Amino acid sequence: MVINKNIFSDNSGNELRLSSIIQTEQKVPFQNFSAKYVASGNEVYTLNNKKFVVKQGEYVIGNKNTTSSVLIDNTSPVNGICIDIAKEMITDIIDFQYQKTTAFSDFLFEQEWMVQKYNANNTSFGYALQQLSNEFENLRNEKTTVSKELFYAVAECIVKDQSQIFKGFNALKSVKQETNGRLFNFIYEAKNYMDDCFLEKINIELIAQEAKLSEYHFIRLFKTVFNITPYQYIIQQRLAYAQNLLLQKYSLSEIALLTSFADSASFCKAFKLKYGCTPKQFTSIN
Repeated sequence: MVINKNIFSDNSGNELRLSSIIQTEQKVPFQNFSAKYVASGNEVYTLNNKKFVVKQGEYVIGNKNTTSSVLIDNTSPVNGICIDIAKEMITDIIDFQYQKTTAFSDFLFEQEWMVQKYNANNTSFGYALQQLSNEFENLRNEKTTVSKELFYAVAECIVKDQSQIFKGFNALKSVKQETNGRLFNFIYEAKNYMDDCFLEKINIELIAQEAKLSEYHFIRLFKTVFNITPYQYIIQQRLAYAQNLLLQKYSLSEIALLTSFADSASFCKAFKLKYGCTPKQFTSIN
């Protein structure tokens, strides 16, 4: 079963496509800036010879230099959203918001280092993709229409996200850009691993050893890119997950156990430190 539907396209290179596929293995094109979002199910992308398992609520991005293929093998349809943003549209926004734009534009449209996987919950662009995902059936059945304004809004989200990522990339300050790229890719792979496994016991030292880095060097590089230490990032993800559990009326002891805190007191202390209120106060206002 293969359903591909073009929802919008124009002469500038903006395009939005929906897919609903049970099984396929094929090459997929990337344009000047493209994203592939999984609305339901799992897809396995090979981008520039690197494998990315992309789960529901995640997406990958690439540019025209990205070589890509996708593998889907499922018992029920896997829904996906593919979106291409015109280079001129992104460039206009970059030129309007930044003084020195050449290096940033080169990073987006030419470099392989920008090819990454993201969790939609963590980015402005991801939020926009989630909104499109919520309209998946309406878009497919032509009950919802798309205009060029959507692509301007999406392009603004992309520039906002990628400017911070580009800043982190440059902050690595290696002599060679290729070295920056390798370190940058490793740091993002580590972050993606944490996004998948934050509820488990994560050994930072072992993650560092995978890249032949000392634990200190890894922590320093991670903080350079994301302005937060790996440990703080894991706690942040656990607390965000705990918010959802609170809204589902789980008890404090259950949440502490599910989010790998030592006990409910430790959880409550971390929650108040992060959000400025106790879990009880949070549930009373939500």
